[in-house]
Amino acid sequence: MLYTASYFEPSHHHGKKVAISCSVPKGFRVDNKLSFLAPNAELLTDWKNEKIDEAEYTKRYRVQIRHDWKQVKAWLDSLNSQEDLTLLCWERSGFCHRNLVAILVKHYRPDCFRGRDVVRIEWDKCDRCNSDLNPGLDANYCPGCKVWIVHRLPTRC
Repeated sequence: MLYTASYFEPSHHHGKKVAISCSVPKGFRVDNKLSFLAPNAELLTDWKNEKIDEAEYTKRYRVQIRHDWKQVKAWLDSLNSQEDLTLLCWERSGFCHRNLVAILVKHYRPDCFRGRDVVRIEWDKCDRCNSDLNPGLDANYCPGCKVWIVHRLPTRC
């Protein structure tokens, strides 16, 4: 199963430790590093300098994921639902790209999805039938209506 956590919260680490950040804390050992899931330098700089909000960050991160989709899809296909692993990055709490990766895994590999540690995400509901929408990269899928709906960002609790 797949989990997410901060490097600094070892009680949330399960199984293999996988870095999804540009760097790893000094002396911290990871089992693997997935640099294609790390936000690019420009995105990180704009976020840290408060030039963008969560919606813009999410939009730009999704563009990055689409650009690297072949690698991302290969990684998703390689996940083993019987193996525990934790995706790690620096953010201790609040909004983080780990949540966006968790949404991706929940959509494409729900058999491997286990949990998030940063924020709880309420899935959008279909306006027509009130079903939970399955998130995608560019649109959400309503299993009740069997239609794709243009993206609305998940809401935070």
